[in-house]
Amino acid sequence: MSSSITLSAATRQNLLSLQDTASLLATTQTRLSTGKEVNSALDNPANFFTAQGLNQRSGTLTSLLDGISNGIQTIQAANTGLTNLQKLTDQLKSTAQQATQATSAVTAKATLTTKALNGAIDTNLVSTGATQATGRSIGAAATTASTLTGTVAFATATTPTALATDQKFEVDGVSVTVGAGNYFAADVVSTINAQLTAGNSNVVASANGGGNIILTNSIDGAAVSVSGTSAGILGASPAANTAAAVFSPKASTRMTSLGFTDGDNVVVNGYSVSISKTDTVSTFAQKVSTATNGEVTAAFDPTAANRYFTFTAKDAKTQVNLANGSTATSLISKIGFNGATSFAAGLGASGSTADLANKTLTVSVGSGASAKTATVTFGNLTGQVQTLDQLNVALASANAQATMDSTGRLSISTTNDSASQTLNISGTATGASASFLTSSAGATLGGDGLTARNKLVTDYNNLLGQIDQLSNDSSFNGINLLKGDQLKVNFNEDASSSITLKGVATNSTSLKLTAVTTDDFKDNTAINKVMDSVKSASTTLKSQAATYASNLSVVQNRQDFTKNLANVLDTGAANLTNADLNEEAANSQALSTRNSLAISALSLANQSQQGILQLLR
Repeated sequence: MSSSITLSAATRQNLLSLQDTASLLATTQTRLSTGKEVNSALDNPANFFTAQGLNQRSGTLTSLLDGISNGIQTIQAANTGLTNLQKLTDQLKSTAQQATQATSAVTAKATLTTKALNGAIDTNLVSTGATQATGRSIGAAATTASTLTGTVAFATATTPTALATDQKFEVDGVSVTVGAGNYFAADVVSTINAQLTAGNSNVVASANGGGNIILTNSIDGAAVSVSGTSAGILGASPAANTAAAVFSPKASTRMTSLGFTDGDNVVVNGYSVSISKTDTVSTFAQKVSTATNGEVTAAFDPTAANRYFTFTAKDAKTQVNLANGSTATSLISKIGFNGATSFAAGLGASGSTADLANKTLTVSVGSGASAKTATVTFGNLTGQVQTLDQLNVALASANAQATMDSTGRLSISTTNDSASQTLNISGTATGASASFLTSSAGATLGGDGLTARNKLVTDYNNLLGQIDQLSNDSSFNGINLLKGDQLKVNFNEDASSSITLKGVATNSTSLKLTAVTTDDFKDNTAINKVMDSVKSASTTLKSQAATYASNLSVVQNRQDFTKNLANVLDTGAANLTNADLNEEAANSQALSTRNSLAISALSLANQSQQGILQLLR
């Protein structure tokens, strides 16, 4: 038997209202407790599943951040290793530089020396000595006397010839005076000869049987010159010059006999050398030295086969330059110089040959493929080597240098930077009959310098070992880019975006830094080769560091991007599902009020039904 309870319309209505309010209040309470407006697919399928997908991707990207962070640390570990390897290479460089500043390990450099070179000097290696400018021969080899015979006959005996006044005239440029008085021919001859002898004249007076005065030049055969207003005592007024017979100049020959006149001059190396009527060849030569302050000396060779002037420079660095004087008769052709008048320094005597002239010399420093070589040809032509400075410029490329001592010996040696290297020479300047008698020499090592450098060798090699150890220790999480390991960092959930870093084995071997020996630190040239390898290694490390820095920047950038993207995804998901808590709190308050009112209404509806029930009782 069934039973049913019949509710009044008001009660039912109030009950339904209360139930709706309770449901809405429960929903609001759920949203407030979860903070989400969409808590299940039933709330909003589209937003729920969209937010779920965004959250899932955000979670995947967030999980990748650990791998990205490990990648960053791995790169930073490698970069830290490179930074410290760079410091070690700086220490290697410092050690090598200490070796260059240490006392030399060489007690004697390799040196090769010539014999004493004929006339060579530092400014002219192909000099044969001080220049000797020699003129042509003057006059003839043999002498024939020249004479002038007077026409006035002096008494030879009994009654002398009377001269009423002093008779003054010049013979061969020498002033002669025969005073007033009575003279025999012999007396006139004696008077004239005394004065000619005092004047260093080559003319001699004599008398023939008729009492005529005869002037004779038998020394050099030059013309006898007589002039003056009183020359009539010789039979002419004035007497004419005789022509030379056969002229052969001597040291005592008057310069006027060579064609000069009183007051002439010639120019030697820019200095004026005066010529007077009394000058002889000998005195003229003396004047040259005085006028040029010893820069040039002059000499006359009177031997029959020569008869020439020679002008000699004071040394092999001085030229000889001759020039005509200031008058029409001041011609240097009169002293035998018709052609060349300018003579370069270092020519030596005529016909002499320099020991190194046109000879070749090849200089080699070191051995094997690393040897430095230079070849020169000695001479004064374009492209040839004439001076010591030019030779040193040419030898610089071979790490060699040249010096010359006061005896004219030329020495070739290695430079200080290549002091320990061997020295070898070849060419026509070498050999038994040539200038360089030996062709090979070596250096002598020893002393405190060698000891100090050997210690630096040990220090250098110890640093190389530290390079290898540091490289091996530059790992993170089992990956060492400095040992050639590979690092892959994924940037998205399906690994379609990533970066792969290929490590480079970085150690002393890969950097081409090899252990050094005593030979590598024995001179600056060898040390410079070591320093070049260190510089190359340093450049390699800097290049690798730059590559890793670039890769680190990329990974760090992707790390920031991934963080920001995950935040965007989380924000997007929250925007689809999160509730407005302020709104839900207001709704909760309103629904609570509404619920209270519904309960009150339902209570009132029930009270009316109870009143009817009481009436029935």
